[in-house]
Amino acid sequence: MAGLQAVPAIMVDPEETTGSLTIALVENVQREDLNSIELARAYRQLQDEFGRTQEEIAVAVGKSRPHIANTLRLLELDESIQQALEDGKITAGHARALLMAPLQMRSLIFRRMLSEGISVRQAEEAARDVAEKRDNGEKPKKSVKATEDPDVADMLRRMERAIESRLGRKTRIDRGRRGRGRVAIEFSGDDDLQSLVKTLSGN
Repeated sequence: MAGLQAVPAIMVDPEETTGSLTIALVENVQREDLNSIELARAYRQLQDEFGRTQEEIAVAVGKSRPHIANTLRLLELDESIQQALEDGKITAGHARALLMAPLQMRSLIFRRMLSEGISVRQAEEAARDVAEKRDNGEKPKKSVKATEDPDVADMLRRMERAIESRLGRKTRIDRGRRGRGRVAIEFSGDDDLQSLVKTLSGN
């Protein structure tokens, strides 16, 4: 019907229960009407019940591994936030912005999303601001953004946004006056760190 003589295919035993359930779940993931939380739960089920790695899930559903990792991270949010995402009150972009904020400050930014209707970019700015002011007894290290060079500071902020948009993780660039510095990228656990390393290394 597609006018093709051959198509890529995976041969499976339909009598094998685990394989059949996995296929059914993967087919369900292909539905266009699934929201991000439903996708995240499906990916988690493939991990927990069927022992699939993020790489294997990515191949099975035809998505990138960073997409799988970033979608799974949405399950780290409070149930009320997940429900708001399911109900369409906030977008997946808003939800990923919340992941950049410290755990204890997410509900505050979430309430702003609902009451003020702030954009994803505004949510990312709010998450960055509260993360820098987290009450952990440490002051953020002085960077060029704290100096008198607003053009360089604005450039670094745009770079941070670009990295955060690509990885879905809070990122901070600290740069000294002589151009040396470091880039800090947040991760939520050992598995997430492994996923981050694979994303950065291209493996």
